[in-house]
Amino acid sequence: MRKFLSWELWLALRYIISPKRERFTGIITLIAIIGVILSVSALTIVNAVITGFKEVVAEKILSLNPHLSITFYSPEEGRKLIHIIEKSIPKEDLRTLQLVSTQQGLIVKGGQPVGIILKAVDLSRYSKEKGFKYFRYELSSREEGGIPVIIGARLRDKLGIAQGERLTYISIEGFYTPFGFFPKINTLEVIGFFETGIYDYDFNLLFTSFDLYTQRVTPRNYSLELKLGDPFKSQHYKTILQRNLGISYYILDWQEWNRNLFSALKMEKLGLFVILSLMVAVSLFTILSAMIMLVSEKKGDIAILQALGATSGNILKIFFYAGFFLSGTGVILGLSLGVFLSLLLSKYPIIKLPGEVYPVEYMPISLQLTDLLLIGVVAILISLLSCLYPAKKAAQFSPAEILRRE
Repeated sequence: MRKFLSWELWLALRYIISPKRERFTGIITLIAIIGVILSVSALTIVNAVITGFKEVVAEKILSLNPHLSITFYSPEEGRKLIHIIEKSIPKEDLRTLQLVSTQQGLIVKGGQPVGIILKAVDLSRYSKEKGFKYFRYELSSREEGGIPVIIGARLRDKLGIAQGERLTYISIEGFYTPFGFFPKINTLEVIGFFETGIYDYDFNLLFTSFDLYTQRVTPRNYSLELKLGDPFKSQHYKTILQRNLGISYYILDWQEWNRNLFSALKMEKLGLFVILSLMVAVSLFTILSAMIMLVSEKKGDIAILQALGATSGNILKIFFYAGFFLSGTGVILGLSLGVFLSLLLSKYPIIKLPGEVYPVEYMPISLQLTDLLLIGVVAILISLLSCLYPAKKAAQFSPAEILRRE
């Protein structure tokens, strides 16, 4: 083995793995490596969890919201807009296009008002979206009764609403009289329930059939909701549509709606990465302490090597290699342990999360190669810095002074 290694690296490995080392120094070294392993694996797992949460939230948002939405005020405009959209966006990039209408208002039960958004959609299409844990309803063909609605699980539990129950709905739209503004009041009939796992959606959003809704109510606004093959092209196509449609139409894309949420997740991931990187740095300071003890232990060997012709550069390399071997071993084993535990938690989800707070039942895990590379690079850079001081200190020893003290 020795003939394949430089003598400095061979000697560094001998110093690290030699059974003749002082027991106390060996114990400190072992504790230092374990500290690095645990801190690097913790950084890997936490990073995978934050990435998993971000992907789950993005999947929910992309499933339950349009990638682009264009608001207009008459059905005649809709036909013109559809023609322009189909000319502006290639067929392979335009996944779905549907007409919807939304209205804000209050529902009242037992004297308790709750602010909601009533959204008229194609129910058969919406029920197939992946973002719903369930979307169940029984649509009656009879014309009498209230506007049929599907309500969220949180609103159902909050107000104790049952299937078939009727609710009073007060719209923000109304009419003015000499005595003031009077809102429109309608009756809603609950025909089903849905759950997404996102609290605001499950509490404040109601769905109804677009066809039935427009038969009973004349909407004041409409929206064309577009879903793209690649959601991250929304800004590009928004620019094209804005140019083709002009400034008279209001276009929103999903990244604008949820900018604050994704910014918060990004800042949280960055904050945890910095904090846990400091934890890795603290663990590598233990490596530094172990290396200083090793240098002190090998003072005699350093003097003999220098007397035999070893230069300060040779001595620096020996102890730099030794420190880098210790810290590098800790980093590699830490990454391996973190990846193993992340894959284990991903395949066998055992950490259950409260459904009223999180959009998933179990902790989501997502390993990204770029994240692993970043963690490895940061840990190795910190390792290099932790190895330099003891190696430089060893190279500065004077052999005459060491032998005189010995």
